[in-house]
Amino acid sequence: MTGRRRLPLIAILAMTTAPAFAQEATRTHLVIADQFVPDILDGQQSTAGYPLSHELISQPLVRYDAATGVFVPDLLESFAISEDGLTMTMVLPEGRSYSNGNPLDAAALKAAMERYVAVSPYAFDYDGMGEIRVIDARTIEVDNAIGFNVMLPAFMTSFGAPWDVSVAAEVGDAAFASNPVASGPFMIDTPWTPGLDLELVRNDSYRTAMPMVENRGPAHLERVTTRFIADPQTRANELEAGSVDIVFGLPGAALRYMADDPAYQILSVPLPGQTGLTFNTARAPFDDPALRQALALAMDRDQMVLALEGAAAAEWAFVTSAMIAHSPDAAAHMQSLYPFDPAAAQAALAALGWSDDDGDGVVSRDGTPLSVELLIDSSSAISTGVAPVIQAQLAAVGVEAQIAMVDGAAHYDTMDAGNYDLSLSGYIWVDPDILTYRFTEGSAPSQYAPPELAAALDSARGVADPAARTAAYLDIQKGLMDDLPMVPLLSEMLLIGARSWVQGIEIVAPDRLILNDVMIVE
Repeated sequence: MTGRRRLPLIAILAMTTAPAFAQEATRTHLVIADQFVPDILDGQQSTAGYPLSHELISQPLVRYDAATGVFVPDLLESFAISEDGLTMTMVLPEGRSYSNGNPLDAAALKAAMERYVAVSPYAFDYDGMGEIRVIDARTIEVDNAIGFNVMLPAFMTSFGAPWDVSVAAEVGDAAFASNPVASGPFMIDTPWTPGLDLELVRNDSYRTAMPMVENRGPAHLERVTTRFIADPQTRANELEAGSVDIVFGLPGAALRYMADDPAYQILSVPLPGQTGLTFNTARAPFDDPALRQALALAMDRDQMVLALEGAAAAEWAFVTSAMIAHSPDAAAHMQSLYPFDPAAAQAALAALGWSDDDGDGVVSRDGTPLSVELLIDSSSAISTGVAPVIQAQLAAVGVEAQIAMVDGAAHYDTMDAGNYDLSLSGYIWVDPDILTYRFTEGSAPSQYAPPELAAALDSARGVADPAARTAAYLDIQKGLMDDLPMVPLLSEMLLIGARSWVQGIEIVAPDRLILNDVMIVE
């Protein structure tokens, strides 16, 4: 659950909601335009986050019910955690199978979990896992020495969903990567070529225990085509033309002409996590917390939100409102420490010896101007949209910032190597344990990893009581806000657009498009 896990994670605001069913379906083939191109389709081998394509093929063990704040079964019939918090019992429904008819029983689930540890780049999601015991044909017990706070969020994704290990062993991981078998509502119709459309057909053996849906059996839809379209405006154009039914990742500008048009439904989904201004704390002058605190006072989040036209919301906390263990006190504390106050930012810089003696608009100290490079990911619409705003806000307090754009992989490699000044970066993940992979030795793009923080994060990940865990992460956030290796700025809003003829859309936390109840009535 590193910062790389940004692709497409609990509140959901429906600006326009789907109409209730009124007629018989007129079409059973749904076409979706998705913003993220998967690297491969096997979720266990993938590094590309948790794209929609994986979600349609696979079936998570559990889901997170944002309304109640608890995990509920999806594939599983039931699950329970022991009183000491160290053993989970999972019960599968009777007669479940993968989409190819192979049994999905206790032995198959055990094998899938073991394969996850062996092949997944995110195997650390199962940190602490011990013995997996097959109790009977439908039941397994799993031990975890640190409890299940870290594992449960993985269980609600395509990463931790069971994939058919017997087929992977037969054909090899390379072949399985583009033609995998799982137990989700749809299955691959013809072998997929990376970059091309993905054609799926209904899995008639699919069943779910999700309480959020009415239809817990096979989908009403017979076919789903996912088209991978990188450009957001092109996706919007395809929706307008009616050549696609649903678009993942509308541009904010589309809200101006779609939000009030009855031909469309717009869902605005806040993603868990945040995008912020990360300092390279190992490089002068950003190794000085007082300088980082001064620059935080120059950040006007409202301007950033306006520039992004609805594609983001202002954020002040490291553990945001769409995440487990969120505390409103964290955002309030951050706002009290670092309100938008450019005059105070200039005064703080002057107190540190930075002044504009030659009147060129850039502050200097000891003859060295405060001229920095702002590193951004060129593939991130949030970063490319907000970088000029941040550049202007820094200029207003005398800091000259040059924007350096690199693609996603190079962006994180550059940060990991410490070859940057400032960077727009962040994370998307539902659990606050993501902070472990941002601010501890070996995985700290800010180069900030004090031992006392690592100890606090290690302790918090094992706290079972929700209130106590929230309190622990509040304390951790307050410590981060004092030293400020990163300034939280924005929560990304996933904008999903659909034509009004698509009825029964559900979004399940954190950002999962659920098609169980979907019908097309044109």
